[in-house]
Amino acid sequence: MGHVVDNRKNLLARVNRLIGQMNALKRDIESAETDDECRTIMQQLSSIRGAMNGLSMLFLEEHVRKHIARGKTAADRDQAADGFLAALKTFRT
Repeated sequence: MGHVVDNRKNLLARVNRLIGQMNALKRDIESAETDDECRTIMQQLSSIRGAMNGLSMLFLEEHVRKHIARGKTAADRDQAADGFLAALKTFRT
């Protein structure tokens, strides 16, 4: 099995936490009555970014372990590395 299928429960738990954080952020923005509440909103944004970075790193690490490091031939590993590097470019901030 692949790393997505093997880790589905953990991945979905992380995604659900992110959804919860996003919903809380939305509620706070909708209910904000003054600009003084921006600090709380910024803290939530930072937490969401941290959670997203953690999820992204989990995917990247497992991809390397399952697809690149285990390639049977040098050509397989090169092809997997090329795919990884293309995916990594989408994670740049």
